[in-house]
Amino acid sequence: MDVLFVSYSGVLGGAERLLLSVAPGVKGEAVLACPPGPLADAARAAGLRTTDLRTRRLELRASPADRLLAPLRIAALAVDVRRLVRELRPRVVVGWNMRAGMACALALARGGPAFVFSHNDFLPGPLVGRAVRATARRADRVVCVSHAVAAELREGAVGSHPGVNAAAFAPVTPPPAQRPSALLLGAIVDWKRPDLALEAVALAAKRLPGLTLTIAGAPLGESGLRLMAALRERAERPDLRGRVTFAGPVEHPAAALAATSCLLHCAEREPFGIVLIEALAAGRPAVAPAGGGAPEIVDETVGRLYPPGDAAAAADALCEVLSDPARTARLGAAGRERAERDFTVEATRSRFATILRSLIS
Repeated sequence: MDVLFVSYSGVLGGAERLLLSVAPGVKGEAVLACPPGPLADAARAAGLRTTDLRTRRLELRASPADRLLAPLRIAALAVDVRRLVRELRPRVVVGWNMRAGMACALALARGGPAFVFSHNDFLPGPLVGRAVRATARRADRVVCVSHAVAAELREGAVGSHPGVNAAAFAPVTPPPAQRPSALLLGAIVDWKRPDLALEAVALAAKRLPGLTLTIAGAPLGESGLRLMAALRERAERPDLRGRVTFAGPVEHPAAALAATSCLLHCAEREPFGIVLIEALAAGRPAVAPAGGGAPEIVDETVGRLYPPGDAAAAADALCEVLSDPARTARLGAAGRERAERDFTVEATRSRFATILRSLIS
């Protein structure tokens, strides 16, 4: 067996969707080890062989118990990886994301299969940062989701942008003509700042009276459920009442993007933001914070950037993008061109396959 992909998570977030975009580029047999759930289901639907790992809690810092038990969960995953390596005898093991990467670094012996660490997030703190940098030093190759993430990690880490299948977002239709609308698309978690989206829309609506917001995504874990309840409560206050729709999980983002005027993104330290290039592919402008990986995707020709965490600035950006329908359409058309030129899934897959081939041959 050529390549074993290992994922701690069984959900289908942006990093996991990136995994599914590169795995089909493997020349030879590939297996994905992950917990049962949406990721495994989507992998099998794409023709990728899977093997089950035990489901472990995703929360790292939700409680003192989570902080204490997180290293033990990673060590337990390392035991599972060691067993799979004995059974499957892969030539390359790919640890997908921090926790899977750390587990693979613990599991793999020197002289065993080559180890690729796919690092898709910023370091959450100094203690975890030391462990992740040690994982990177242990790896034969380190591939990061953006240049911003690679710069934080170590010399030799490679930034490789994700891509999208632009054809999946065709035909590209003009933005809805009736009233301006924004879409917040992604998992409902604190760090993505959906609360900021509500405040930005409340402020922007003073100048764009017809403005509406759709929040599409599922809450992750107990903290996500609490956040969703708080968002619903905020949306019922007078300045937002009737403007906000909670659409729940979205399986295919193309339809949700086609139904909106622009994407509103609020994560202050987004490692990259696949949803941003999906918006460009759908011909929709993106309004995003000028932090993390977003400036590698969005500029003044395809949307607007605003200072991270600044609801008033986000409102200004929304008004600038949406107050003139011709400008909205022009930004969307330029975004589609950029997605087709700079962010193709074929290029992403080819870059990753080249890295794997260099280790297998």
